[in-house]
Amino acid sequence: MTIQIKLFLIALMSFTICHSQEINQIRQLERVYQGQVEGGYSFCYKTAFGFERILVFNEVLSVILEKYPLHIDKHVGENFIISFTKDIIIEGKKNREVTTILRLQKLVPEQHLRK
Repeated sequence: MTIQIKLFLIALMSFTICHSQEINQIRQLERVYQGQVEGGYSFCYKTAFGFERILVFNEVLSVILEKYPLHIDKHVGENFIISFTKDIIIEGKKNREVTTILRLQKLVPEQHLRK
C-alpha cells in the first residue's frame, strides 16, 4: 500500500469515528417531570424568554425506572437533571428520532445544573 492510500484510510477512519460520536453524544438538561404520555415521558422547562417547552423522552433505562418509577407518576412536578442521548433510527423510507434517558438525578432545593 502506498503512503497516500494509508493516509486516506486513516483520515476516513477518523471521520467515521467522529461522526458516530456526534450522533451518540450524551446531553444533560435540567427539567421538571410532567408525567407519562403516549410515546414516552414528558419533561418541561422554561426558555430564557419565559416560554414553556415540552420534551418527551421515548425510552428510559430500566435501572432508572426502578429508582424513580416514572410510570406511576409518583415524581410529577419534581426537578431532575437528565442525561440522555438522541439517535436517528432509519426504518425503510422513514427516519425517527429516539431519545433515551441514561441517568436521572433528582434535584434538591437550591441545586441547579451549572452551565
